This record gives sequence, structure tokens and C-alpha cells, in this order.
Amino acid sequence: MIGLDTNVVVRYIMQDDPKQSPKATRLIESLTSDAPGFVPLVAVIELVWVLE
Repeated sequence: MIGLDTNVVVRYIMQDDPKQSPKATRLIESLTSDAPGFVPLVAVIELVWVLE
């Protein structure tokens, strides 16, 4: 299981950084049921705060 940091999720959603966004996209889109990702509650709360 791969833990996803707030920064990774923000870069995936916003697609605002030419270097980090493609890496975040590749990582998130490579997740499967055999190799799942995990977003901790703290990261979800930070994501909401960043997006507001």
C-alpha cells in the first residue's frame, strides 16, 4: 500500500506544476486493487484547506 501525501493529491487534482503534476498523475493512475493507495485523514483535511 502506498501512502499518498497531500502534495501528490493536490498536484494530481490541480495539474499546476509542470514537473510534479505528471509524476503525481503517473503514480495515482498506476494504483490498482493489488497495489492500492492510501490517503490519510490528515492529508484529506490539508487538501480541503489548500483547495479552499
